[in-house]
Amino acid sequence: MNSRMGKWFAAMLLLIAACGVHAVEGKLVATLSRNQEDQWNHILPNRPPHISTVNRVVPGQPFSICLYLSDFALKDGAADVTVDLEQLDPDGTKKTLWKDLAAWRGKSDGKGLFLSTIKLKAVMEEKDRPGEYRMIARLRDRNSGSEKQLECSWLLTALPKQFPAVDFKQSNEVLTNYYRSPKPELLPGVLECCLRERPGVTEKTLSLYYGLGLLFRMNPQLHGELLRIAAGQQTEENRRAVAAVIHFLGKETAEKLRPELDAETRRELDGLASLPLEVPEEIRNAGELDQLWFAFFATGNVEPIRRLVGELGRSGEMLTPDEFKAKKEKGGITPDDLPKLMNFLICVAANWSLSSNAKQHPLVRYYLEAMLARGEIKHPRSAALVEKMLRDASTPERSGK
Repeated sequence: MNSRMGKWFAAMLLLIAACGVHAVEGKLVATLSRNQEDQWNHILPNRPPHISTVNRVVPGQPFSICLYLSDFALKDGAADVTVDLEQLDPDGTKKTLWKDLAAWRGKSDGKGLFLSTIKLKAVMEEKDRPGEYRMIARLRDRNSGSEKQLECSWLLTALPKQFPAVDFKQSNEVLTNYYRSPKPELLPGVLECCLRERPGVTEKTLSLYYGLGLLFRMNPQLHGELLRIAAGQQTEENRRAVAAVIHFLGKETAEKLRPELDAETRRELDGLASLPLEVPEEIRNAGELDQLWFAFFATGNVEPIRRLVGELGRSGEMLTPDEFKAKKEKGGITPDDLPKLMNFLICVAANWSLSSNAKQHPLVRYYLEAMLARGEIKHPRSAALVEKMLRDASTPERSGK
């Protein structure tokens, strides 16, 4: 696991450097982020991670509590930091969760910021008392004897009786930035907006409803609201679109929600049963590239970016649109020519989308540059294309463009 020097820990680390002594430091964070490990393992050490924080949750909403460490002492090149974890409930009740749990142990250079292997996955329940909860971590560096107490807190509140309305511009911002700024309370409004602006399940909209399915899968506390939205649809195309979102929740969850749907929506759900729940291993069209992007926007994970890079070096012959048109005009089209054309179009679409999003999303650039620097992109043409998109992403656009 790599060390990382994050911008939002800069003040803490500057303070450590000024003190010039080994006294273990850290930060305890409640977060909705799902890509902490990918950011630590798959971007270069000099790049800052971005971990969102959450201070308010509702019953049934998953979140995580992560521990970051720095400035621990080494003995024979190894760290040995333990932690005691305690939860303080709104009524003052204390619960000891763990004692002397290994927070960071083993060989290390001790430089920078480290993501502990401890990651608590939490979900508050309906029976839990509303109010502020605190998690208290007591770090103990067994090499230096230093200790540090850390805290994070979150407020447990009820689900809102009415969710905010969202316009189309805002819905696009929520969807494309969810991994770095998650706003689950806006997802019902986003879905209702998409049903108005992008109704029905077509080649152009399937990836959108796939992405919404992923986001509602990540937020089971919203499934009741999803059922309310489903019940309110009056047209066949919108019942099918909501059924697609429910389908992409996964087989088990869709089956659980199915009895709550009306007969028309159940029929639409049954009609979508053959749709793959995840993006197929072999990309067949540009819509499946869009599904990869929605997976990235939802989670910020590296795997969708790896797969998109893989499409830059697609195997097999290719035909450009001009070559395909010329063959068609001469009456020389064969059954093999359409797959060759699709090969070319998917390669071009992957290149364009990676280039565009590398300019808008620093994390895309960080993943790409790490893949390139570590020799993970084996195809020479793919590596050359990634080099170019990184150069272009670092070049400011001229005014007037």
